[in-house]
Amino acid sequence: MFSLVSKSFLAAAKKINDFLFKNISFEQLGLTRIILCGTLLFLACSRQFNMDQYGLESIIPREKALLIYPEFYRPAFQYFFWPDVAAPYVHFGLIILLLMATFGLSNRILMLITWIISQGFINRNYSMLFGADLIGTLFLFYLSFTYCHEAYSIKRFFNKNIKTPQISENSFSMMVSSVFLRLMQFQLAVIYMYTGFEKLKGSTWWDGTALWTVFANPQFVNYDFIFLRHFPLIFAVGTFITLLFEVYFPAMMLFKTGRYIYLSLGVFFHLMIGFLLSLMPFSLVMIAVYPLYLERKDIDFILSSCRSMISKLSHFKTV
Repeated sequence: MFSLVSKSFLAAAKKINDFLFKNISFEQLGLTRIILCGTLLFLACSRQFNMDQYGLESIIPREKALLIYPEFYRPAFQYFFWPDVAAPYVHFGLIILLLMATFGLSNRILMLITWIISQGFINRNYSMLFGADLIGTLFLFYLSFTYCHEAYSIKRFFNKNIKTPQISENSFSMMVSSVFLRLMQFQLAVIYMYTGFEKLKGSTWWDGTALWTVFANPQFVNYDFIFLRHFPLIFAVGTFITLLFEVYFPAMMLFKTGRYIYLSLGVFFHLMIGFLLSLMPFSLVMIAVYPLYLERKDIDFILSSCRSMISKLSHFKTV
């Protein structure tokens, strides 16, 4: 009996060890890097020409920058180590670093520096940022400890002879990369689940009118959806599907079939939000972590399908 329990315990321990520390996923990490860093790059470029609120003319004095945070979330120290007069130049440096990261020309040290600067601008004027900045910078921190720059880099695009490095799965560096990949998966699942449970506190999510209160408000949407008031069932079903998706996201990621269904639903859900509510950067930041739930063959299938579709479209245009 003791021998059976011991073997079962060792088998379980090995599975946990393999799950946490032996997950080599260069392609998944590479695709996540491109989407995440590309989105943060877009946000940084759009902000470069409006740096007044991070410099000497900011409505929030430098010494009071952290006081606008809620006390529970207030950082212990400020990450913006540069003087306010240098903010435009430091921010331009951030753009260069994000550009390098997007094209796979960065490394772990440079990625950490990128995260520190990005976090510094969040700290300098917390009121000027969006959910995409906060969540994207959080995932950028996790990504800094992974081998995200090994696949889909511009170096490999121009030099086909560069091969994927043969890194032992038992090396400390690879184990760190695997752990932080799992942390990103866990973080996204927690974000969805927590958001879903928070929604359950609102009465409009119980009576099925939550989505209607958004789509009927012209301050939120790009188009006039008032005509949909004649079809309340659409919003009721959409409201409850949203709740089910967010609350059960962590559980469904444990099952292969449910995982594919949920990830497909999530892509549709976020792209719809991005187009209709002008929240595309936030949507892309959330979708950026999805490749980490896929296998390498799934990534290859998606990329080959995209190439095939682009080829067909280009052929159609020429005809």
